[in-house]
Amino acid sequence: MAANWNELLGEHLLKHDESNQFLTKQLDGKTVALYFSLDRARSKSLGEKFEVGGIPCLVVLTPACDVLTVDGVEEVQSASDEAVRLWSQGKRLFWTRPPNEGEHVWNGVSCSLCHMYPIAGVRYGCPHRDCEINLCNDCICKYTHQHSIVEYLIPGKQYSFEQIFASVPHLLGPTHDERIETKTLWENTPKTIGIYFSADRCPPDRDMTSTLAQYYLEAHASEHPFQLVFVSRDNNEESFNKYRAQMAWPVFPFNTEAALVEYFQYPRQYNLLFFFKFLLAVSFTLAMPSLMIIKADGTIMTRRGRNYVLSKGVEALKAWAQGEKLPPLPATEFEWSGVYCDGCEMSPLIGQRYYCSTCGNYDLCSACEKKGHDHPLELIPQPADD
Repeated sequence: MAANWNELLGEHLLKHDESNQFLTKQLDGKTVALYFSLDRARSKSLGEKFEVGGIPCLVVLTPACDVLTVDGVEEVQSASDEAVRLWSQGKRLFWTRPPNEGEHVWNGVSCSLCHMYPIAGVRYGCPHRDCEINLCNDCICKYTHQHSIVEYLIPGKQYSFEQIFASVPHLLGPTHDERIETKTLWENTPKTIGIYFSADRCPPDRDMTSTLAQYYLEAHASEHPFQLVFVSRDNNEESFNKYRAQMAWPVFPFNTEAALVEYFQYPRQYNLLFFFKFLLAVSFTLAMPSLMIIKADGTIMTRRGRNYVLSKGVEALKAWAQGEKLPPLPATEFEWSGVYCDGCEMSPLIGQRYYCSTCGNYDLCSACEKKGHDHPLELIPQPADD
């Protein structure tokens, strides 16, 4: 590590409005936080020095230029005043411990009370979107909150229907006052349950909801009724109530879905670098609208129910109602949700997908790939259903 600020940052720094400079040596003896946003030449070199993986990033250094924490952004978000106070004392806000045998580690999640980061073991939280309360097992009995606190399910672990929906107090019908017991979802021992994530603000979602409602009613009129529940991704309760009036199936109450969303690893906010890696890896297969099909033993039959509904229609719902897994969609019919062709602008891209790592976030359909490209293209394999 550099011995002083001059070696690390150069002799002069610009003020925030770039009107004039001040001497870097004025930082001597002080704790300094380096905030990484969109890179210039020096911030790029500093980012490489401190192994910054994405932006925004806040690296806090001691007066001796030693790294105090690289989790400055997360610490500020957790407890800004306390974080700054501790930094000035040469301490960091977050602490950690090795997980005990069998404990799950909640990467990227800190305890709101003791600031363990990441949380190891059982995690609790408030389902209300505005609260952002997370608690470790030791702090749950020390914390009082205005809303109910729920236990989060471990992503990838298998649970029964009753365990999966345990955080939902009740379900709602299409009308404002209609309440339905959550256990009605599995009372008649369905072989599968569909979980539909959607939002009124997105036109494609509304179109899909209309199509799905038609097939749902057809399936229920047959010998193979299909069990379905709606999870809203709307930003406010007014939009939620407007949208759920169009549903022919029960819905989760607003602000009760957080634990379920986390369990199914539905997309959240990510730093920029991780976002693009995530985009390439899963191709927004969980982007809205999304339909997941869960088997009676808790395993995920498919995360791409929407693609199958659009391809197979009501027959997809009838097959799921009988616990049958549909054969993978042919490559020519596969829909890459959230991805469009940079050549012909087909959106979403359907069929085989080719990616240019040189251009970055650049995709072509099979027809445009045949026209040629300046750089080598990689054929992205069709993701597995689960």
